[in-house]
Amino acid sequence: MESAAQIIAIGPFSQKVLDGLEYPASDYAKVREGATVVTNVFVALNPEESFDLAAAFGVGAMDLGRHELDPRSANLQVLDEVFGDETVRGFILLRENGFRFYFLPNA
Repeated sequence: MESAAQIIAIGPFSQKVLDGLEYPASDYAKVREGATVVTNVFVALNPEESFDLAAAFGVGAMDLGRHELDPRSANLQVLDEVFGDETVRGFILLRENGFRFYFLPNA
């Protein structure tokens, strides 16, 4: 069975988090400060990336009881190797601005 997964973030919008959100800044022009926004942070498109993504947060790829993640537990080195520096910088930006993170397996 093919496997994919993603980590989404949910948190308060502000101008300072724009670089961590998935859409261009212009798409958020009418979003008020403090409004709750949802964004994809890490998207794994194959089984290997899915397992690496889950392991980077200390969960199993199909660990259905542990959707909410502890962003401080993330293995940034693994995330950087799999998803790249820019994506990890966005994750850190959101983490530092009060976002919560959720793991969504998709098998």
